[in-house]
Formats: sequence, C-alpha cells, structure tokens
Amino acid sequence: MYIFIAANGELSLQDSDNMRAFSIREGKAGSADGWLARMATPAEEDGHYWLDADVVLDVSGRGDDQQWVEQFWEMLTKVEAYGYSDMTNKRVKAHLDQT
Repeated sequence: MYIFIAANGELSLQDSDNMRAFSIREGKAGSADGWLARMATPAEEDGHYWLDADVVLDVSGRGDDQQWVEQFWEMLTKVEAYGYSDMTNKRVKAHLDQT
C-alpha cells in the first residue's frame, strides 16, 4: 500500500489491500514536500519518514471496515520488530518513492 500525493496535494491510499509494503509516492516530483513538512517526521534513514498511523487510516477511506482496520494494526505490530512501526506512539515508517 502507499500514500499517493497528487500534484494538487490531494492524498489517497492506493493498493490498500497490500499489507506487505508501505511507502509514499508523488504524482509530480516535489508534490510531497509541503505535506511531509507538515505531517511527517524525518526518520534516521534518508528518504524515510514517520507518519501518524491514524492519518493513514483517515486517508484510507476504510475506517469503517473493521476487518481491514484490524489487518492494518496487525501489520504494524508485526513490522515493529524491524523498526518500521512504533506502536507506543502509533506511527508507521515509510520511504518516499522518488518520481
């Protein structure tokens, strides 16, 4: 799954059933800059950002789908051991796919 940031700044969650991957993609080079500055915290690795997991849920449009929400939290729980989520602070780490 990935957060897609359109050239106009609109956000959407794409490939939302893919619980094996998570990233941020831009519709146009540089379109993520403003959003990342407001909504994300740079991680230790270049090109990686911490995002509030609740923001991902909001963008998903699937917050009413209890099964999907449970799978999302389960995914975050599983990847915490690898440093890709922080369950205490409800954050998920994603890399920015450069266009």
